Amino acid sequence: MLEALRRHAGVVSLHDLCLLYLYELCSPRLESIMAGMLSQNPALGDVFGRQWKENRLKTQANYVLFDMVGEILSLADGIVVHSHYALNKLRATYGTNATSKIAVIPHFAPSLKYTSRLDARRRLGLPADETIVLTSGFATRAKRFDWLIDALEVLLQRGIPFRWIHAGEERPAEFPLREILERHPLLRQVSTITGYVSESDLDAYIVAADIVVNLRFPSVGESSGTLARAFSAGRCCIVNDTAAYTEIPREAAVHIPIFDTVPALIRAMEALLRDTALRALFGERAQHYARNALSLRTVARQYSDVVDAVHRPRPMRATPSPRRSPKGQPSSRATVARVEIDKAAQLDASELRRRISGIDGAFEAILWFDSADDVARYSLDAPGLLQGAFGPHVTIETVRFLPRPSGRNWSSDRADGSDAVGLSILGRAHGWRP
Repeated sequence: MLEALRRHAGVVSLHDLCLLYLYELCSPRLESIMAGMLSQNPALGDVFGRQWKENRLKTQANYVLFDMVGEILSLADGIVVHSHYALNKLRATYGTNATSKIAVIPHFAPSLKYTSRLDARRRLGLPADETIVLTSGFATRAKRFDWLIDALEVLLQRGIPFRWIHAGEERPAEFPLREILERHPLLRQVSTITGYVSESDLDAYIVAADIVVNLRFPSVGESSGTLARAFSAGRCCIVNDTAAYTEIPREAAVHIPIFDTVPALIRAMEALLRDTALRALFGERAQHYARNALSLRTVARQYSDVVDAVHRPRPMRATPSPRRSPKGQPSSRATVARVEIDKAAQLDASELRRRISGIDGAFEAILWFDSADDVARYSLDAPGLLQGAFGPHVTIETVRFLPRPSGRNWSSDRADGSDAVGLSILGRAHGWRP
């Protein structure tokens, strides 16, 4: 999809506000990712990019600091996000002009195959009389199973019966759910982790549930498709009062604060588990929200309006003619940018970077020195200078010496007869930034 956007532009529905993982999957070279990091934040991008490239050190901070959405904003004709929080977050990062073509359209709530709780439970082999608390999707740290486990353990100690089902796959590297449950034997006896389930089975688990818990912290502005399905099924839902979730109507879901969360979660779940009518009330309001604001018809109409607005006729713009070779045929060779710098030994890394900035794609940078001895001293006095000058987003492919060209007027000729020497650096800049 990213390659299609690069080729054709168009309207993008941006479901996730952090795309660094996407670039990791589809970028043939790490340097192109470094370019995106530098573009978003030159100072931090340089530091974190070098750590990643040179020391193979990548942390969770990378995914917080570098969302890699800049290319999407620049290429797309129109962009759809699912919340005003998402719009405001992108606006704060990239500015008003870059986000002027963003429209907010909520995540749609699909109609589910199952409508009867009993039918869904029969399909899944679940008892008809149990009260079921459901979580779903990949078991990641951000879904705050730690908060939920602590709350459920207290509820069991208070004698409140329920079964907790997690319909989804574990990610032990992020949150070892089964391992942690072993430390809570009381809760482990009433818990089920299904592993990965099909879409049809996920719908059945949602319809079979009494309470759907969808906690998130920290949130990067994502909207939950599972939560939209739970609204459609008319289920009582519990969410954290943060990011995009704050925009869900208060009558459609139970909002839990992100501070002192466990005590608030215990109070809310105890009330809901003890009161069938209260659960039903939240479920009815959730379903009303889904059938109106989140209905396929409503959301489709909003998408149609965005697409129509993007593709209204515009004034024709002149298209530049392709570059021609001397024989009149389009040139197939990529242009190699070339920069020459005299007296390179007098420059530090920042000045060198300033002089060679602005190049994108294949390049040759030639640094001229008075002699080979000057190159040696320069290398010893300023180790790592080339890496500092070119940045982590640049691939240096070849470094070679060049002899002094004849016929060139040099600023000084050495008395010892030694000749000037050039250092030629061939490489490629993946989205060069000053």
